[in-house]
Amino acid sequence: MSSNIALDVKNLECAYGSVKVLSGITFQLESGSILGIAGENGAGKSTLVKSICGLLKPAAGKINCHVPAAAIHQEFNLAPDLTVAENIFLGKELTGGTLLSVKAMDSKAKELLASLGVSISPETLVSTLTVAEKQMVEIAKAVNCDSGVLIMDEPTTVLTQGETEKLFSLIRGLTAKGKAIIYISHKLDEVISLCDNIMVLRDGEMAGIHPVSELTPRSLAEKMVGRELSRIFPPKLPEHSNVVKLEAERLCASGVKDVSFTLHAGEILGVAGLNGAGRSELAETLFGLRTITSGTIRINGKAAEIRSVQDALKHKIAFLTEDRQGSGLLLEFPIDENMTLASQANYAKGGFLNFRSIREKALHYIRSFGVKCTSPAQEVKNLSGGNQQKVAIAKCLDTAPEIFIFDEPTRGVDVGARREIYDFVHDLAAKGCACLLISSDLEELLGLCRRVIVIRNGALAGEVSGEELTEQHIIRKAAGVEK
Repeated sequence: MSSNIALDVKNLECAYGSVKVLSGITFQLESGSILGIAGENGAGKSTLVKSICGLLKPAAGKINCHVPAAAIHQEFNLAPDLTVAENIFLGKELTGGTLLSVKAMDSKAKELLASLGVSISPETLVSTLTVAEKQMVEIAKAVNCDSGVLIMDEPTTVLTQGETEKLFSLIRGLTAKGKAIIYISHKLDEVISLCDNIMVLRDGEMAGIHPVSELTPRSLAEKMVGRELSRIFPPKLPEHSNVVKLEAERLCASGVKDVSFTLHAGEILGVAGLNGAGRSELAETLFGLRTITSGTIRINGKAAEIRSVQDALKHKIAFLTEDRQGSGLLLEFPIDENMTLASQANYAKGGFLNFRSIREKALHYIRSFGVKCTSPAQEVKNLSGGNQQKVAIAKCLDTAPEIFIFDEPTRGVDVGARREIYDFVHDLAAKGCACLLISSDLEELLGLCRRVIVIRNGALAGEVSGEELTEQHIIRKAAGVEK
C-alpha cells in the first residue's frame, strides 16, 4: 500500500438497528487530494462521515485512517453559550501554566477567521451568530484541529458566493500542504469544480468513483438518482392575481428597517440578499418572532396585529425556518408528533390528543412527500437532512396556511428532493397560497419567481422583475452598487 494513502476503507457496512444503510463501501483517499461524495438524501453520506470519525461503529468492514481526521458535520455541533474562540478551541484549549490562555486563543481564532474572510469577534457568544456565521466558526474549528483528513459535509449551504470562494481557496491551500479532503455537497457544479474525483452513493451502495473530467452537473445528478433527469424547476406560474394577500408598510423591527412590499395570492415572491442582510429577520418579524417597533402588516387588506407565533398562525401564516434542527423540529420526538406539532389543537378532544388521527395524518404526509423512514414513530434525529426538511414542511402545511414563508427550503437537500420541494411550492402557489421564498441560491429564485425583492442592511434595496430578473441585477442590488 502506498505511503501516500491517508484513508483506506474496505467493505464497510453500517446499520441502524435492523436497517442497513451502508453496504460494501470501498475506497482510498490520498494525501493532497479532494474526494467528492455525492448522493441523494438517505444515500448514506452522513453515516459514512460518522463511521470515519468514530461516531458510529460499523457492522462490518475496516476503516484505516493513517492520519488524524476531523469533520464539519451537516448540522452544527457548537456550544451556544460559549464564545467563538472557546468553541474553536474546545477540547484543544491553549494554556499558560495551569490557566487557560484566553488572549492567545482569541488571537489565533481571529487569525483563523480572517483566513476565511470573516470579521467575527472571537469574544462573541455563538448563540448570537447568524446561521452563516456559525458555519464559518464550524469550519475554523475543524481547520484548527490540524488533521490529516478533513471531512466537509455541506459546508457552503448558507454561504454567499464570495464566502464560498474564500473557503475553496483555503481548501486548495490545505491540499497543497498535503491534507486530504472529503467534500460533500448537493451543489453539484461546486463539487465538480473543486474535487479531483467524485464517489457516488445510491441507496447505501457505491455507484462508482469518477474523475471530475468525465462529469457534468447533469450527468452527476443522473448517476445519483439512477435515471435520466428531464427538469429541475417546474414551469413558472402565470402572472399572479391582483389580490394582495400580505402587505408590509414601512415595517421596522430588530434587524429590519423601513421595509415595504406586497405579496399576492398565488405568487411566489423571492427574497434575495447577502448573508446577514436581514432576510431571516424579516421573516421572523412577519411570523411574530420579533417585536414590530413601527410600521404595519396588512392581511387581506386589513391591519393585522402579529405580536406572537400564535397571532401569525391565527392569520394563517406558516414559517419554514432555515435552522430546522435548532428551531424547526424536536429531534428527540417521533415523526408523527413533529408533523402535527403546530396544529395539535386540531387533534385534541376533551383535553386528550387523538394519537390515531395524528398517526394517520403523518402517514398521509409520509406518502405524499416520500419521506424515507421506518415508521411514523421513528425519531426525527435518525432521518437524513432532506427527510427532516420534508417533516418540517409537513408540520407547516398541517396548519392550513394561506401565506407560507420559506427560509432556505432546500438547504442540505439533494437534487431529487429539491425537485419535490420546488414542485410542492409551485403547486401550493397554484392553489392560491401566497409564498415568500427566501434563498441564497439565485438559480432557485430565478427558476421559481417572476419577482424578487432584495434586502440589504435590513432595508429594501430594490425589486427585480421582467427582463431585469437576472443574477447580475440581484447581486448588484444586494451589494449596493445598483439602485
